[in-house]
Amino acid sequence: MHSYHVYFYAKDGVPEETLLKQVSSFMELQQKENRVSRFRVLRFTDKGSFKELPNFHLIVDYESEQDLKDAFEQMKGSFLSEPHKSLMGMVSYFKVAFSQDELDG
Repeated sequence: MHSYHVYFYAKDGVPEETLLKQVSSFMELQQKENRVSRFRVLRFTDKGSFKELPNFHLIVDYESEQDLKDAFEQMKGSFLSEPHKSLMGMVSYFKVAFSQDELDG
């Protein structure tokens, strides 16, 4: 499994639940269009020794590296369109990373 990770905060004045509804709307559309295998959003409840960690972590899974590349290629033409455009306007900070499963228990 290959995953795309997004760590983010809600922009000041944007209720977190509103932001999470927009994330869900966007990701459900991605699933419906068969661009992603699955997704989940984590809310950090205890950041331990990593206090700089944003409040939320979106994990988007793809079956293969090629599926991930294809999804990003498709996104190039639509990332300024709805519902992604509204989503980007609701976050004040985000960082991204990519991963690949090594062990799966």
